[in-house]
Amino acid sequence: MAEAAVSFLLEKLADILEEIDFQTNVRDEVVRLQDELMRMRCFLRDADAKQDDDERVRNWVSDIRNVAYDAEDLIDTFILRIDSSKKNNSIKRYTSIFKDWKHRSNIANELMDIQRRILDISESRDKYGIKNIGEGISTARERLRKQRRSSPRSEEKDIVGLDDDIAKLVTQLVQTEDQWHAISIVGMGGIGKTTLAKKVYNHGDIQAQFPTRAWVYVSQEFSTRDVLQAIIKQVVTTGRNLEKLREEELEEVLYEHLRKKRYLVVLDDVWSIEAWNSLSEAFPDRSNGSRVMLTTRNRSIALKADARSDPYDLHFLSEENGWMLFCKKAFIASADSHCSPQLEEIGEKIVEKCAGLPLAIIVMGGLLSTKRNLGEWKRVLSNMSPFFAQDTNRVSDTKMVSDILALSYNDFPYYLKSCFLHLGQFPEDYPIPTHKLFRLWIAESLIPQQGERMEDVAEDYLNELIERNMVQVAKLSVNERVKQCRLHDLLRDLSISKAKGESFHEIQGSQNTHPSARCRRHAIYSTFNWRQCKHPNSHIRSLLFFRVDHHKSQVNYYRNDPYKIEGCDLDYIGKNFKLLRVLELEGIPCTTIPNIIGLLIHLKYLGLKETNLQELSSTIGSLRNLQTLDVAANLHLETIPNVIWKLTKLRHLYMCGHKYGGPLRIDTLHHLQALSEINVEKWMQNNPSRLTSLRKLGIRGNFSLKAIEIFNSIVALVQLQSLYLRTEDADFPSFTQLSALQNLVKLHMRGKIRNLPSSQEFPPNLSQLTLEHTHLKQASVGILEKLPKLLILRLKARSYDAEKMAMSVSGFPQLEFLEFHCLESLEELNLEEGAVLRLRSFRIINCGNLKMLPEGTRSLSALRELDIEEMPKSFVDRICKEGIEKGSKPPSEIGGCTLSGGDMLFKFATRPDGSRRYPVSSSVPVPVPLLDSSKGQRYV
Repeated sequence: MAEAAVSFLLEKLADILEEIDFQTNVRDEVVRLQDELMRMRCFLRDADAKQDDDERVRNWVSDIRNVAYDAEDLIDTFILRIDSSKKNNSIKRYTSIFKDWKHRSNIANELMDIQRRILDISESRDKYGIKNIGEGISTARERLRKQRRSSPRSEEKDIVGLDDDIAKLVTQLVQTEDQWHAISIVGMGGIGKTTLAKKVYNHGDIQAQFPTRAWVYVSQEFSTRDVLQAIIKQVVTTGRNLEKLREEELEEVLYEHLRKKRYLVVLDDVWSIEAWNSLSEAFPDRSNGSRVMLTTRNRSIALKADARSDPYDLHFLSEENGWMLFCKKAFIASADSHCSPQLEEIGEKIVEKCAGLPLAIIVMGGLLSTKRNLGEWKRVLSNMSPFFAQDTNRVSDTKMVSDILALSYNDFPYYLKSCFLHLGQFPEDYPIPTHKLFRLWIAESLIPQQGERMEDVAEDYLNELIERNMVQVAKLSVNERVKQCRLHDLLRDLSISKAKGESFHEIQGSQNTHPSARCRRHAIYSTFNWRQCKHPNSHIRSLLFFRVDHHKSQVNYYRNDPYKIEGCDLDYIGKNFKLLRVLELEGIPCTTIPNIIGLLIHLKYLGLKETNLQELSSTIGSLRNLQTLDVAANLHLETIPNVIWKLTKLRHLYMCGHKYGGPLRIDTLHHLQALSEINVEKWMQNNPSRLTSLRKLGIRGNFSLKAIEIFNSIVALVQLQSLYLRTEDADFPSFTQLSALQNLVKLHMRGKIRNLPSSQEFPPNLSQLTLEHTHLKQASVGILEKLPKLLILRLKARSYDAEKMAMSVSGFPQLEFLEFHCLESLEELNLEEGAVLRLRSFRIINCGNLKMLPEGTRSLSALRELDIEEMPKSFVDRICKEGIEKGSKPPSEIGGCTLSGGDMLFKFATRPDGSRRYPVSSSVPVPVPLLDSSKGQRYV
């Protein structure tokens, strides 16, 4: 991480040399400082990895990091002072010129002091006796695999040694005894408790035995209210507003529903007896064979949950199974799993030191998956601390696991280290939206500006972290790009520990938190009373506020909301964190942004989404470095100051699509990548052809008033790839002009379309199309099915009004994903032979009048996923009956139905009594590797 700090400082020095007119002798000194830093950076690549084992190296690296931070503070403070001088009025102009000269002289002297400190530190290597450690050897890889569009999957296929455990637990859960039991899987972190629980939860016998099932994460920072709501949403269809119910009422709702059912509820990752006590009363004991299954690291919790049931202790992998798992990970890129005898010998020693801990084996295998050189393997082995070689009885020591995981961290190039540490700020088990993550990384200067689009580089970095098994996929898009990611608990612990040691970030989640004075980033959870425990810190670059007690949809904005940020709080931020680059307040009520925000000239990211914002200060126009401004989902924000045009570095602008009072100029934003949503009237006040970098656009309003001008303005965006159009107060006019958009691949339209253009008049490379409230008829299907490159089609609420739909021979020749969602009128779907031949996934959600699947479904040889959600029981029954009559295997799920045939698995779920509908938790692709629903992994 010192390497990252030095690299960032080098970029800063290059910038300041361009901006400041130094005297020649001072400029020469700055150049010499750059040269020394570059030489030092080469040494740091190895020293960073050595510091955990050698206190001398650790102290030396810390000295370098601190002086780099000091230099960065010096430069940013200088820029702040110069900016303040420029804002003075004409009366103070003469004084300002003198101050400007003084500031330049001061920074010149202070930079020379920094250089002297750097030289002293460099020479101190002799004193520390570390002069030759790692010198001349470069282990950090400076290149990144170019696999931008090939998103890695989070697969559970490499499971070893759990077959017996699965069989025993399934038997224990479905045994004939009707008495209620809570069965616990107990073991240390990383041993595979959740993996085993998922396999059991999704087992066919379990699904047949328990018509009502729910899976919920508890975690350390759990909220009883959130857990109860999460279970209710999986097992109950209720018209009641759960957000308005008290905890006791939620408990009663859940209890009353479960007492009529045979249920299985999984409570994953329970950390305290208090957590169990707060939930246990919601689970009725009706002696009908119902079960609760827990995963926990604490055996006492298991005994507290049910003293009559022996906890199921999950053991470490045997040497044979450990080696098998290691081979699956380490040799994944090879044609086969064979390796040289020398590599095998070293690999066996590495597996031995992992002591049968699956997570450690997986991480070590991932680390070595890209290494085939014998020397590299020996180096990894020699860097495994002797601490790991101790008796396996002490394997439960979490430091041992942390040290194993740290080997992968130390092998990261410096740019991945920064990104990995940044991920640790997000709350436990938090699904991290990747596009938001990329924007944060860019604002934090973790992504270099080297010609390539920074958002694409950020995606590459994330994919590499996933490939190294250090980040998990939580959600994939249909085209297999990562939409959400998360950190495993142990890896998050590692990230937090490393970040604290590097003064990279600290988390304020409880009142006994005392952040260090040099920390650069604070993540502030809503469980921490920040307003009463503020800590001024002039070094802070990032403030991320997280609401961890409620999901975003549960946030309310009452005056007495305990997490509300007042104007005085923002005044405090403006006065005490003047070097701030990131301020994220999403979900934290904050009605007003005061004028002082304009003083934060280094700010690059301002996140105000869903904050109940009502007033935005015009001083945001002073934030000349701002890259992201997000004021979306603020329904009471009536005016956006007409100063956005000044933010010439802005890359992402998110609004609500309101008309907003007054003009709104944006056509000076040449770097703008994403704009969503803007009202069409505001859009037409600009010259959109000047937005030369725009790739994603969302517009709403009345398109009929100036239809030709509006669509011509959109066509001028030659880089546009994604377009969302929502018409209001009128139907969509003809939009044939969009055929000129050569790069547009994604189109989402909401609003009535009287006549679709011909297939030749759509964008020629369109691959994704989503329609809502379009009220189309059969004739429109005949047009859509001729789109030559359409891969994904989503027909959402009121997009189709006819009772019948037919897809003709050769229709939709490239379509791979089809979704019907809330098509209330649709009763019959006909697929002619030869239609949708490439269809891989078909999703039907809440189409209550649809009577049957089309006859041609069975002939779709490419189909691998059929997802039926919120459909009537009668629909499922007809499909199951049809399957039996056609000679398929008998259904294996009761209270739902699974119909197997060939390579395809159809998954359905309904309420057993057929009276209401409830959603299935995920789709099941076969034989495509599964994304596990119990982890929240699925396609969207």
